[in-house]
Amino acid sequence: MDVVMHNNAPYGDAPKGLHQHSLRFAAAAPISSKIAAAAAAAAGLYDPAASTKDDDTTVPSPKPQRQRRVRYAGKYPRNFSDKYKELKGDSSTIEKVLAKGMTPAGTHVPILLMECLEHMGLVPVGQLGGDDLNSTNNSAASKQSEPLLVVDCTLGYGGHSSHLLKALNEDRLRTPSSSSSELIAFDQDSLEIVKTKARLLQDQGEGDDTTATFTAVNQNFCTLKPYLESTGQYPAKVTSLLADLGLSSMQIDDNTRGFTYKREGPLDMRMDSTNTTGETAYELLCRLKPKQLKRLLQENSDEVYAEEIAFGLLNKKKKKIPETTTELAARVRSIVEPLLLKAIQPKTKIEKRQLDSTVARVMQALRIELNGEFLVLEQLLEDLPSVLAPGGRAVFLTFHSGEDRRVKKAFKNGFKSGIYSSWSRNVVRPTATERRNNPRSSCCKLR
Repeated sequence: MDVVMHNNAPYGDAPKGLHQHSLRFAAAAPISSKIAAAAAAAAGLYDPAASTKDDDTTVPSPKPQRQRRVRYAGKYPRNFSDKYKELKGDSSTIEKVLAKGMTPAGTHVPILLMECLEHMGLVPVGQLGGDDLNSTNNSAASKQSEPLLVVDCTLGYGGHSSHLLKALNEDRLRTPSSSSSELIAFDQDSLEIVKTKARLLQDQGEGDDTTATFTAVNQNFCTLKPYLESTGQYPAKVTSLLADLGLSSMQIDDNTRGFTYKREGPLDMRMDSTNTTGETAYELLCRLKPKQLKRLLQENSDEVYAEEIAFGLLNKKKKKIPETTTELAARVRSIVEPLLLKAIQPKTKIEKRQLDSTVARVMQALRIELNGEFLVLEQLLEDLPSVLAPGGRAVFLTFHSGEDRRVKKAFKNGFKSGIYSSWSRNVVRPTATERRNNPRSSCCKLR
């Protein structure tokens, strides 16, 4: 095909007055409508009707752009939402995280697992080297002729509950009637209980008559007694009870829940995140007076600098009340650092971990007040003697002095009054290996 331009102008340099006869084609053979349309379009003479006159071939639609996945920000991303490999259950990534002594996102590693099973009487005594309960009973299962009723007060990710179900299903723990043994698990977190229930039922086979019954109750464990009354299992039916009073890793790691100061998040801290009408930690700070916050910090976390922190946080004339977790942490550090420097002689640089310990205590105090954690614990301890069966056992995992004091006092008073036949005077602590593999277990005590 030859192209002859008007006035011998170079290609692409045609004059502005060019008209339809200024471009002509000398073709040895008929040209397709596509080529003609392309040439005409270049000259500004595109005829839409000509594009399909001699060629019926349709132009394919453009391919959709490929959506690239979010780049994994390093080996161990900080933000919860970025850890999609762990959240989707990538086994190789989870193994690497566990080997590093960390908890994979969206999961929870149960603490003192075998110790809990032994002291609940669901595995033979002596398997871990002895029994600290000063009791002659070998296990709850070995003495029971009735089906076992086990209660997990805090279901969470189901780490303890999955092994409780396994123990109930073991032949060595089952009597002829124990096929109807039951595990009741409480959790007020509406988001997590649905996922955990589905996973546990799938693991053990829902509807299988040979396995123990599993019931998940979306309530706080302080409603244990009313729940048993409503189901006809009261009084004195529970053979073993476990109360893991710590936060679950899913709540800590998800910065949108507001439980951690290590990553930016709203100052929320509600255990039941679906309770949109409930008060948040930020709203609690806005409501409290400095003297009220001082008392709260002293009672809930034994904070030494409670007065200074309370008046520093709620001094609305100088600064606004923190709305996010990182804002709260920065404010607390700025209040406490001069106080620590003043107390140290000679003056040296304050390590960040010292300041962060104070931040953690402040957030702990707010969380306990917001969710009424001491109130529900005291209610459970009050109801415990009436819900436990004769020879029944209760195991508590505590994570700070406020919890441990209340549990210790209730057990000690119950033993003195003859309600309990024995109690653990000495706490059980995680081994060095467990603390290394799961640093979050370091402050845990079992009673």
